[in-house]
Amino acid sequence: MKDCCIVLNPNARAVRRIDLEDQLARVAPGAVVRRTSGPGEAEFLAREAVREGFETVVAAGGDGTVNEVLRGIVGTPARLGVLPVGTVNVFAQELGLPLDWEEAWTRILRGGERTVDVGWANECPFIQLAGVGFDAEVVMRVSPSAKRAFGPGAYLWSGLGQLGQAHPTLEIKADGIPTLFGAWVLVGMGRYYGGPIPLFPRACQQDGLLDVLVIREVNLRTALQCLLTVPWGGHSLLDGVEYFQTREVTIEGPAAVEVDGEAMGRTPVRFAVGAERLRVVV
Repeated sequence: MKDCCIVLNPNARAVRRIDLEDQLARVAPGAVVRRTSGPGEAEFLAREAVREGFETVVAAGGDGTVNEVLRGIVGTPARLGVLPVGTVNVFAQELGLPLDWEEAWTRILRGGERTVDVGWANECPFIQLAGVGFDAEVVMRVSPSAKRAFGPGAYLWSGLGQLGQAHPTLEIKADGIPTLFGAWVLVGMGRYYGGPIPLFPRACQQDGLLDVLVIREVNLRTALQCLLTVPWGGHSLLDGVEYFQTREVTIEGPAAVEVDGEAMGRTPVRFAVGAERLRVVV
C-alpha cells in the first residue's frame, strides 16, 4: 500500500509484546513506517506525511496516538486509519474495528471509508471523548509505565484513589439549558467511554452534536449506581446526573481536562463541533 504512512508508537502496550514493527514489514511491505520517539511526535510525523502526499495516515497505538495523528491531519484531505495496539482503543471499538491488529490492517487494505465529526476543546481537536474533573485527574496520575504494565487496570486503581478526594465545583453553560453545576463533566463524540461502555447512548458520529454528561457529585455511591445502570442507559436518568446534546458547551472551574484519554490542560474550556469532517478508514 504505497499511499499509506503508518505512525507507530513503539511504547504502545501491544507493540513490544508482538514485535509489531517487524510484523508490519511482513504484512505491509509497501507502507512507510515512522516511529515516534516521545509524546507529541506523532502529530509532527502525521503532518509531514500529509505534506509528502500520503492519502492515508495510520495511527498504530492507542487513543492517545490516534489523537496526535488527528491533530496532524485535521482539515486536510488525508484519511485516518487505526491499528488498535494501545491500552483501551475506544475509538477503534466505536468504529467497529477488530482489535486484532492484522484484521484491522486487512480493513485498511480494503479501503472502506466513513466521515465523522471532529470535536474541539479550545484549540485541541478530539475524535471520541473528553472529560473535565475526575477522569482527567485520573489520567494525569497514571504513568506510561503503569499503562504498559497493567493496562486498563491502571486507570481503575487510580480512579479508586481519586474517589476519596475533594472535587471542585464546575460551572457548565450551553445554549438552551439553564446553567448547571457539577463535579465531573464528560463530553462524547461517539457512544463509548473507557471501552465498549455506552456512556452516551444517543451519540452519533455524524450528527454535528456533542453529548454531555454532568455528574453533580463524585463518590462511591454514584460510581456504583452508574456501574449498574450504564449497560441499559439508565445512568442518564439518575438523580444527580444531567445528559443533554448541544453544539457547544463552556466549562469553568479549577479542574483538569483530558481529550481522547490524554491530559490536555486545565479549565476554562470550550467544547464545540468543528466545521470540518474527518475521513476514517473502516
